[in-house]
Amino acid sequence: MALLKIKLARNLRRTVLQGHPWLFKEAIVPAPKVTTAQLALLLDNKGEDLAWALYDPHGALCVRILSLDKSPPQRSTFEKRMARAYQIRSSVRSPLTTAYRLFNGEGDLLPGLVCDVYGDIAVVQFDGQGPSEFWDKTMISDWLLANTECKSVIEKTRRNTERTTEPLGGKPAESEVIVKENGALFKVNLEKGQKTGFFLDQRDNRQFVRQISRGKSVLNLFSYTGGFSVYAGLGGASRVASLDVSKGAIAMAEDNWALNGLTPATHVGLGLDVFDYLKGEKEMWDHILVDPPSMSHSESQIDLAKAKYIELFAAAAKRVSPQGELSLSSCSSHVSFNHFFEIINESLSQVRRKGQILRVSGQGMDHPFPHACHELRYLKFVHLILE
Repeated sequence: MALLKIKLARNLRRTVLQGHPWLFKEAIVPAPKVTTAQLALLLDNKGEDLAWALYDPHGALCVRILSLDKSPPQRSTFEKRMARAYQIRSSVRSPLTTAYRLFNGEGDLLPGLVCDVYGDIAVVQFDGQGPSEFWDKTMISDWLLANTECKSVIEKTRRNTERTTEPLGGKPAESEVIVKENGALFKVNLEKGQKTGFFLDQRDNRQFVRQISRGKSVLNLFSYTGGFSVYAGLGGASRVASLDVSKGAIAMAEDNWALNGLTPATHVGLGLDVFDYLKGEKEMWDHILVDPPSMSHSESQIDLAKAKYIELFAAAAKRVSPQGELSLSSCSSHVSFNHFFEIINESLSQVRRKGQILRVSGQGMDHPFPHACHELRYLKFVHLILE
């Protein structure tokens, strides 16, 4: 196969050299007439060699930078990057934490490739059709089985609304596993669960909630399988409510509560719509956590997303006791930290409350992002005390 060459339509050389990993369709002219993702040599707008890239003909994000080296990346190049990613996580994985993100795509110089580890099972995901075509799945599986604690490697895919898993290597994997996170136990469904099974990016923020929960009533909105709820319970909360529209998620949250030996009487699972609950319920809480699904999937949706966040956060703030606490989070990459603070300011203004910020954070260290691509600094978590 002849080497594919693609050329920048305008002078974006500095952007690429500074380390931004993405280029979109309008940046490349003319569009190559290829039907599958492949390695390409990227030329600047003057026709000079610039970088090696993954070219993806299927979507708007058509170029993912692989390397600025003169020679093309080899299998050994990617194996070294995988080894580096594994070494970086040495301070995360331990007998008390057996679930973590091993490969975080562009953040580990492995564009479009995600791998989460749950005990001895590696769950691989690809960010779209292009990366799925480009990456050598056998190579990835072989490396994981030879160099990590993993005995099974599966790929998690999404076809329409169905999530499925397919074996890539090693022994057959169970669809449901129990893992540890900072000593807390969680049952994770690798096939049906969100993302690869669990929201690993909130691990540090859950630990923070554990540290501040003693003696408090805690309401966990959009609780999913009860991650924040369990940590609050382990931290000595007087009572905890997990609220999610998914009855299946609530059942799993109750299972996770019991799995950690917590008192059944101090936890309640509520299979309700969050907006309906906040409009109808007047009960006050010492601490309310609001961690909704992404409300913005593109730049064009930001204004609508802001309005939804403001409505939600304002309604939650009304239910926080005087001198109580409010934890607000967003996983939308299109909502920046600046946007998020604007949302918080407007939300509290609408309900005439003032906040004292105690914590601002994001994803854990196993979710790194390139210094020049803050779009991948997607997770935002802000904790306040309200007057």
